[in-house]
Amino acid sequence: MRFATIAMAVGLVGAFLASNLQAPLTASTDDLAFTTVVDGTITTGSIAAVASAEAPGAMRLIDLKTGATCKVAKPDPDARDFHPVPFGPDCIRSPGLSRVSLWRSTDEGALIMADSGGGTILEFAPGDGVLYESIYPANQLITIVPAKS
Repeated sequence: MRFATIAMAVGLVGAFLASNLQAPLTASTDDLAFTTVVDGTITTGSIAAVASAEAPGAMRLIDLKTGATCKVAKPDPDARDFHPVPFGPDCIRSPGLSRVSLWRSTDEGALIMADSGGGTILEFAPGDGVLYESIYPANQLITIVPAKS
C-alpha cells in the first residue's frame, strides 16, 4: 500500500509539472548528456564544460613553508625549450624559487624550473584543483594557482 501511495504521488507531481510547462524545452545535442547502446554496451556522455571567455593570463606561486607568494605570467604551454622566468622580487623570498631562472613545459603537461645552467631545481605536475603541485624535490611545498586580478 505504501509503495502505491508513493508511486501515485510521484505520478501526480510529474503530471502537474508537465501540464504547467509554458514553452517546449529545447537544447542542442552539444549541451546534453547522452547514452548510446552499441552491441549491448552502454556508453554515457557527459555535459561539456562551459569554456571561459578568457583564460587567466597569470598565476600565483605559493611557497607553503615560508608563506612567500608572487604573481607571474603563465608560461607558454607549447614551449619545450627553457626560457627566462619573469619572477618579480616577491618570489626571491622563497628559498626554492630564488634559485630558479629558467622554465619550460613538458609534453606530459609538467612544468620544469631550472637554474641558469638548465639544472632542474623544481618540477611541478598538473594539479587537482590547482594549476600545478610540486613533485620534485619532495621537501618543497610550492603550489601554483590561477592569479586573481
